[in-house]
Amino acid sequence: MVKRSIPLVEFLRNTNGSILIITHENPDGDALGSGLALYKFLKKKGKEVYIASKDGVPHMLDFLPGAQEVIKPDDRFYDVGIIVDASGFYRAGTDVKVGKKIRIDHHIGGEFYGMHDYIDPNAPATASLVYEIIKSWDESAMDKDIATCIYTGLATDTGFFRYSNTTEKTFELARELVSWGADPYYVYTMFFEREKPNKMKLIARVLETLQLHENGLVAGVTVFKRFLDETGTTYEDTEGLVNYPRSIEGVRVAYALIEKPEEGVWKVSLRAKGDVNVGKIAERLGGGGHKYASGAKIEARSYEEALARLLSAIREELKLQKVHA
Repeated sequence: MVKRSIPLVEFLRNTNGSILIITHENPDGDALGSGLALYKFLKKKGKEVYIASKDGVPHMLDFLPGAQEVIKPDDRFYDVGIIVDASGFYRAGTDVKVGKKIRIDHHIGGEFYGMHDYIDPNAPATASLVYEIIKSWDESAMDKDIATCIYTGLATDTGFFRYSNTTEKTFELARELVSWGADPYYVYTMFFEREKPNKMKLIARVLETLQLHENGLVAGVTVFKRFLDETGTTYEDTEGLVNYPRSIEGVRVAYALIEKPEEGVWKVSLRAKGDVNVGKIAERLGGGGHKYASGAKIEARSYEEALARLLSAIREELKLQKVHA
C-alpha cells in the first residue's frame, strides 16, 4: 500500500487531550477490529485513549487483543471523539460528550465533521484505513496484536475474502498483516467455530421463518423475541443469521428482521449479492451502511407492518436499479 498524506495523522500526533474511540451499536468485526487497532496504536504513542461500545464485545469477538479494555460509554467529557465504521455518531446508539468529532469509515454518505475525517468508500474495510493511518504515522509500531485486530476487520467485512469487495489489494493487505503476525486460522476458528449449542437451537427456529419474495430475488428470516427467550439466547446471537437467506441461489437481497420490543422497533440487517445497493434500501428506512451490508431500525406497531415497510423499500430500490428475476 502506498503511503499518502493523511491530515488526521498530523492532528492526532499533536493531540494531548483525551481521546474516545467508539463503535456503532452491536459492533461487528470491522468496528471492533479497527477500533481496537487504533486504540492499541495510540496507546503506544502515549495518548490518553479509551475505546467504548454501547453493547460491549460480542462473544465471537472477545478473542481480539484489548477486548477486555472496551468500556461502556459514560457521562465523561472527552476532548476528541472518533467514531469508527459508522456513518455518524448517532450510530453509537447513545449520547457521547466529546469536543472535536472525527469519523473513520468506508461507507458512502453519512455525517461529515471536517477535514480530519478519514472516509474512503473504495476501501474494503474501515480496518484497512486504520492500517493506512498507522503506516503513514509509524509503521514500526505494528505488532501481532494490532495486526490481528486489523486482519479481523478486513476478513469479516469481506466475508473472509469471498465478497465482491475482495481485490488484489485486499489480498496484499492480508499478506502484510500475516507478515506482522496475524494468524488466519486462529481468527477464523475463534470467529466462526465457537458457537453455543443454544445458538444452534435459535438458528433452527429462525430458519423456519424463511420467506422468498419478488420471484426469488429477495429472501429473509425473522427473529421474534420469543425465540430468544425459548432458546436462552440474546440479541448478540442474531449476528450473521442474515447470511442464511443470502446463500440461496438467485437471491440478490437478503434480510433478517429482528424484533426488539424493549426499543419499540424492528431491527433489519440487509445483505446484497450482486450489484444491488442495500445501503440505499437502508437509507429509505432511516438507516445506513454500504453497498453490500447495511441496516436500519423500523418503528412499527406489528410484525406485518414492519415487513411491509421493509419489502416496500426493497421493491423501490430493485425497480430503481432495474433488477428483474
